[in-house]
Amino acid sequence: MYGTGESMLQVAQRIYNLLDDLKARPDKTYILVAHNGIARIVESYFHEMTNEEFADFAVENCSITRYDF
Repeated sequence: MYGTGESMLQVAQRIYNLLDDLKARPDKTYILVAHNGIARIVESYFHEMTNEEFADFAVENCSITRYDF
């Protein structure tokens, strides 16, 4: 836990819940803007990753990554 904030698992659950909500609306297109910490969680939602792959994953600044449900 970071001080009195969320743990990494709590953040991941919050992001997974958001992605589940977006998945339930297939008639829409969404743009998510995030830093690498959240980008790692999003990547892990769509692709199975080892702990090492999760830790090593990064997106370049201003890059675009597309995910399809």
